[in-house]
Amino acid sequence: MKMRPVFFKLSFYLLVSLLFLFPPKTLAQFRSLNLAFTLPISDKANPGDIVSLTGKEGTLEPAAVEYDQKMFGVVVESPAFVVRTLDTHPVARSGVSFVNITTLGGPIKIGDFITSSAVNGHGQKADNFGGFMLGVALSDFDEKDGENYDFQDKKIKKGQIKVEVGIGPASPTLLKSSGGLFGTFKQLLSALAFNIRTSKQTEKIIRYIMAAMVAVIVIFINFNTFGKNITKGIEAIGRNPLAKMSIESMIIVNVVLIALVSIGGIVLSLAILSL
Repeated sequence: MKMRPVFFKLSFYLLVSLLFLFPPKTLAQFRSLNLAFTLPISDKANPGDIVSLTGKEGTLEPAAVEYDQKMFGVVVESPAFVVRTLDTHPVARSGVSFVNITTLGGPIKIGDFITSSAVNGHGQKADNFGGFMLGVALSDFDEKDGENYDFQDKKIKKGQIKVEVGIGPASPTLLKSSGGLFGTFKQLLSALAFNIRTSKQTEKIIRYIMAAMVAVIVIFINFNTFGKNITKGIEAIGRNPLAKMSIESMIIVNVVLIALVSIGGIVLSLAILSL
């Protein structure tokens, strides 16, 4: 009789474990994993459209310019969280969203940057890493997908894909969904190669390299000189307690020097980047 409670406990734990290992399948549609705010849109916009700021305060319209610097977000149909007001549309500025895209910039692969295009509300693959980006593609899309669309006497495809939204200039922060470590490394290499090939971007690359070199030099100086002095000072206190006050003063001076050199290195790096 005493075995029965133990049996029921074991059965319960086994059932819970199976539920975690084999979760029930869901037939619900994917919901955008994001926080959306509702804003007025001047022109008709569909879910998945990329929208940009207009001249009117707080009003949006479907983006129709490549690499639009006024790009604001994506119209979403079912956001995970929404701050809603009347007569407005939910717009997401971050998170995972379905985005309307075309092949105007070429076939899209997972990890490619997505930006706005000349097709109203639709995105495209970005090939200029100096422009504004909407985010990173989480799905492939090519000429075999979507539906046919004629744009300026050019036959392209349009449809929807999931995008990790992060609006702004191309940067490593947008690469988090580009396929893990190797995908991120590949994207960084391709971005570097493109910037080197483009004369306008070469100067920017050189500035980043110089700023990185300044940071490395500052770290080396701090640890190789002042850091060693601090370590030796701590050891000297144990060997010569009578000179504790003078040794502690020397340690404090080295700490101050580390702080000053670090601040100087940061200021110099920022100055190089802002040239």
